[in-house]
Amino acid sequence: MGHNLFRERMAFVGDLPWHNLGKEVSPNVNSDTMLQEAGLGWKVRKVPATGARRVPKRRGGSEYERCFVTRDLVDKEKEPPVLGIVSPRYEVLQNHEAFSFFEPFLEAGHARYETAGALGNGERVWVQVRLGEPLTVAEGDIVNRFILLANSHDGRGALTLRFTPVRVVCQNTLNLAAEGGEHVVNVRHSRHMRDRLASEQVVFLLRLVEQTFARAAEQFALLARTAATKERRDRFLTAVLPPTKADKTAGGTPRWWQAVDDALADTRATPRATRQSMWGLYNAITRVEDYRETREASSDARLDRIWFGRGAELKIKALAQAVALCDA
Repeated sequence: MGHNLFRERMAFVGDLPWHNLGKEVSPNVNSDTMLQEAGLGWKVRKVPATGARRVPKRRGGSEYERCFVTRDLVDKEKEPPVLGIVSPRYEVLQNHEAFSFFEPFLEAGHARYETAGALGNGERVWVQVRLGEPLTVAEGDIVNRFILLANSHDGRGALTLRFTPVRVVCQNTLNLAAEGGEHVVNVRHSRHMRDRLASEQVVFLLRLVEQTFARAAEQFALLARTAATKERRDRFLTAVLPPTKADKTAGGTPRWWQAVDDALADTRATPRATRQSMWGLYNAITRVEDYRETREASSDARLDRIWFGRGAELKIKALAQAVALCDA
């Protein structure tokens, strides 16, 4: 299967990832080793764009009106690629600086590295860590707690930190929203970003992580003990996967509703104990979204969708709708 992993490399702890590529590392790996094994030991530079002119700064001096963001040479590359075009205010955050965000949590034993890598020419870098003990939703049905830090080098996005727990029985990613939004940390590439990372690093993040996963545990338990009646099921699927024009023309069961039914019938993905619950129905949608066929040929298109794109948004919406229907 095709892929768009940077240099066909990433580092991982435990089982081989979805695309069968990567370098396995020790569960106790440190930041420096994880960085190198993931092929991310390079730096990013901000240089004047071709033809850019200098413009006066408010406090004296001058700066270029447009800049390129480029990556250092890697292996036998002839010239570094341009990752993006940015404004003079854009502040580069190096890969080792992004990784250092997790150091206090690793040293305190709150977390350990899980995966790290980059996409394309290195324009998007991620590092994922596993947190403490898993959540037990029902007997034999547990959810591992993960958070994901992603940094872009192309000027098109901020540094973000997201909740990406994984249900063990089916390896579905259950994206969560923190109070007030999707991202735990959303830091623009400005000259103040390092100060914000430092101030939010330990006390704030630990509190927010515990609050978010505590709320998730309550929501998951509520879903697991709430029956997925026909009325709830139809309202839930209509809200999250509304029938298309083609579905209405064809009649019968909408295409994606049938895919959800198939996921519920798969005993490898849906344990019998929760199959008739809203927890089972919600997870059937997350499984369909994770493993559905798309137009994109690359396997990391799936990663991009479920971590950063429409797949993550759909799952957050699905959880909110499922919880709301538990009182219906």
